Amino acid sequence: MSKFRIIVFTSLVVAFAALANIISTAPPNVELSQLLQLGGKYDVRIIRDEFGVPHVYGKRDADTAFGLAYAQAEDDFATVQEVVLATRGQLAAVRGPKAAKTDYLIRLMGVWEAVHAGYDTELSQEARDIAQAYADGINLYGAQNPDLVEDFTLPVSGKDLIAGFTFKLPLFYGFDATLSALFDETPRELALQGDTALTFTDKRQPERGSQGVAIAPHKSSDGKTRLLINSHQPLTGPVAWYEARLHSEEGWDMAGATFPGSPVILHGHNRHLGWSSTVNKPDLVDVYQLTLNPEDDNQYLLDGQWVDFETRSAEILVRLLGPLRWTFSEPLYFSRHGPALKLAHGTFAIRWAGMGEIRTLDQYLALNKASSMAEFEAALAIGSQPSINQVYADAKGNIAHYYNAMFPKRVEGWDWQKDLPGDVSQLIWDAYRPFSDIPATRNPDSGFVFNANNSPYLSSVGPGQPQPEDYSPTMGIETGVTNRALRLKRLLSSAGKISADDLYRIKYDLFYDEDLDAVIQLKAFLADGKQNLPTSLHAAFDLLASWDLSTGRNNRAAALAVLTLTPLIDSRHTRDEVDIAQELQKTEEYLKTRFSRIDPLYGDVMRHHRGADSWPLDGGPDILRAVYTDDNPEGGSRHNVAGDSYIMFVEWDKNGKVSSRSIHNFGSATLDASSPHYADQAPLFVEQQDRPVRLDLEDVLAHASRDYRP
Repeated sequence: MSKFRIIVFTSLVVAFAALANIISTAPPNVELSQLLQLGGKYDVRIIRDEFGVPHVYGKRDADTAFGLAYAQAEDDFATVQEVVLATRGQLAAVRGPKAAKTDYLIRLMGVWEAVHAGYDTELSQEARDIAQAYADGINLYGAQNPDLVEDFTLPVSGKDLIAGFTFKLPLFYGFDATLSALFDETPRELALQGDTALTFTDKRQPERGSQGVAIAPHKSSDGKTRLLINSHQPLTGPVAWYEARLHSEEGWDMAGATFPGSPVILHGHNRHLGWSSTVNKPDLVDVYQLTLNPEDDNQYLLDGQWVDFETRSAEILVRLLGPLRWTFSEPLYFSRHGPALKLAHGTFAIRWAGMGEIRTLDQYLALNKASSMAEFEAALAIGSQPSINQVYADAKGNIAHYYNAMFPKRVEGWDWQKDLPGDVSQLIWDAYRPFSDIPATRNPDSGFVFNANNSPYLSSVGPGQPQPEDYSPTMGIETGVTNRALRLKRLLSSAGKISADDLYRIKYDLFYDEDLDAVIQLKAFLADGKQNLPTSLHAAFDLLASWDLSTGRNNRAAALAVLTLTPLIDSRHTRDEVDIAQELQKTEEYLKTRFSRIDPLYGDVMRHHRGADSWPLDGGPDILRAVYTDDNPEGGSRHNVAGDSYIMFVEWDKNGKVSSRSIHNFGSATLDASSPHYADQAPLFVEQQDRPVRLDLEDVLAHASRDYRP
């Protein structure tokens, strides 16, 4: 793949195709009239509230899934179909050579072999029905709007949705970066927004952080159970949040958010319980260095024997010029460990948590329908979700944090975070640890739990937290902390009884913590003084020294400080060496060029953009008010691209009655700039406000902006 022919030989292929008079490969012939009849199969009603959020009422679960897909297609059909094409491995047929590596990755991961082999036997009938119903919702909308449909998209099948889980979930713990680093030690990731979405990029991706907080009744000022759901995702693209309320007469009753192409709520709440999802990254990928037979490079050494690779071909259709497409063939090799890569510096096999796993929809359906802590844990115990933390609360007052993952059963005594010898079959694990082995914190004495992409060993204060000595080093459990985790620990433990207003203030905290390693390094730099800096930097040094660690929009030192500090914060992931003086100089030059001063108001630099509008922001990277920005190449302010996106505050009163409030970074109409819901939540979002989640039909109807059946 380091010499992947799709990119290298594009121009040659175009010339050859022209000489050979090659015609375009035609997409499948779809009878749209048949797809237009799909609405008759489903009994569903969609009610849009005053913010355009779809409340989907179906007779059966399948009806509700159909309605969710139709509503999501109305709001973001372009992204939904792009996700479908990517998970099919057909993105390059539409987007061209830049998407070819993504299509190759799908084949290397064996996504479709797993789906075809297990769809009818491993997946429940309920999950298959819901997946197909969701696919039919996309099909109906596409048939009604054929001008929006790309070649090869229709018809969508239930298998496409299942393949999406199998493909995407390992990316959350960094499988794509680990794989790409094998080629030239550069951990590239799949881009998750913009024109390069779902293609590999060298550009660092926005942080996929998150946080969740649960407060028990005895820690609450009014005896309520509280839950903060606060995931940090890109604001647009294939993993941007979409809000929905789902209800069926078969017991599905969820409010929350999901991704394009996902037929369930991924985090939110029902009447009985709720959870916040946060990204965790235990060591879930293993790389093995193989020894090839010097006389036959299609064999590798295993337990003293030469073993043949399984080989097959990756056929990738690539759009080259206009309607012209060409099918490229790339060899694929598979060892007993997993897919193998023959590279100039060696041959490597890779094995990862979730490989071949297709039951994730069953697990999410069980989570959506759980009505107690026992049922929620039974859903997690299905063990088909490769990673992701859950911060949990319920109507009975239970709270918990689960460091959930598919932990391989690995042999003790090896350093599993390094490359492994490929000739020892004992190192090829074939099972996962049970749910009972995962680190979890249940109902601690402190009355609160939290996670902010930090180690599970810091999930509260006091007794009840997991202890490192109780877990095998083969599990690769994270030990690091984030600024957000330090702030949550400090603020929650010092708060006394916590009211709704207290939790709001904690969530929207704007400070870096004094105990954060990046802040400690910054203070050491400042303590050394400015005598070794050029005179031209003295004013910037003095401004940096005056900074109070806050990221308020009216702070005049924050822009200089945050832009200087960001590489230090990032180094937790990148492990890069950071020279603060160099970063300070670069930041000073940047601010002078863009704003003609080194102390612009922070809110003039960091802004929330939507269409022609923009608003000043508080917050920053690894702040509880999480904001991650990209530079605007046209000059001016930086654009908010990730971080706080969908936020939900949930409460259960002493009688177990649930209520919630939420906010989305933009609005329900993800792509339609002409819609009144394209940016109607943005002004509330920037002012740290929210709106009620309407849970009862009467309330929804009283505030309905549209009521219809697809």
